[in-house]
Amino acid sequence: MTHLRQAATLLGVLLLVGCVPEGSSTPAPTPSSSAPVTTVAPTPGPSSPNPTRSSGEPSKSANRTPDPTPSLPVTFNIATPLIDGGAATVVAKLHELSGLRPALKLDVSEEEVTLVVLDNDLTARSYRWRDGIIEPAETDVQYLRQTIFWPTDFALDNVHLIFDNAALLGTSSSVQNLQVVEYRPGQVLMSVTTTPESSTIFFRPDGSVFRNLDTTSVADIREGIAAVTEATSRVYSVGFNPDLGYWSELPVADDSTERRSRMENRPTYLSQRAGTSQLETFDPDVVDPVALAQSIASLSTGEGCAVEIDNRFERVQPVVTYQCDGETYHSDLQGRDLTAQLR
Repeated sequence: MTHLRQAATLLGVLLLVGCVPEGSSTPAPTPSSSAPVTTVAPTPGPSSPNPTRSSGEPSKSANRTPDPTPSLPVTFNIATPLIDGGAATVVAKLHELSGLRPALKLDVSEEEVTLVVLDNDLTARSYRWRDGIIEPAETDVQYLRQTIFWPTDFALDNVHLIFDNAALLGTSSSVQNLQVVEYRPGQVLMSVTTTPESSTIFFRPDGSVFRNLDTTSVADIREGIAAVTEATSRVYSVGFNPDLGYWSELPVADDSTERRSRMENRPTYLSQRAGTSQLETFDPDVVDPVALAQSIASLSTGEGCAVEIDNRFERVQPVVTYQCDGETYHSDLQGRDLTAQLR
């Protein structure tokens, strides 16, 4: 009887196997909730054209396998000299060979280009182009949470013009070097230096130069005030004079005061100190550069004035105080004289 049961079972198995259609394959296994999942950390993304400081350190994971590094050195010839258009082509190629990683620093001279990028393990890796050859390069750059950027976002199609402007403003054209790097937290700019060292000239990502602003013309007063009040609607005071350029003071977090300064041909510089002002804040958009320029023209003999706008007099609107040729004057925001009332 036992033999009969075993034979029946074997026959059933054979019949089931025979029912599988010819040519069919075993279906591939699908992931299940119990299967282990490997986490891959994203490569840090570049800063925007108006970059801001990252809120935290780019992610990293022990499970991340670094992208393969291309075999270097490689030959890469360009049709035009670096400063006459070739730099943009070389930078794009270096960025491509880096795996399109975000950049920490870029250097361009008449003869070579060096790009330093942030690798997946948060270390700096450097690539250099010179005489048609791209190869790895040594670097002492370290990642200290500085602003990262996309190197192809900068206008490098006419480095010759940038060098010419720098020579005109910096009084030297000897061994010029263009550098792209963080200027202050959240802001990446181009600058040009020379060997031997002369004054450093700064440029915006579009290649426009930071020029020295005067304190008498409508256009320069407007540009100067905008430079120190960007992205804020509350300031304690705004001021400018021929010696110190433009400045503002405004409240920031943690009961601190931020001072913004735009001096000579330098980009805006920020500093903070503990404590707040007793002055009432106001919106800097109420300041009228035309009225300021007209008042300065009528009060000064040509040397310009020291101008300060604040709410020290506790009126409905801020008052403008002028120090011109040793005399003090006051006006409202429209330029109407208040000197006699406020003495």
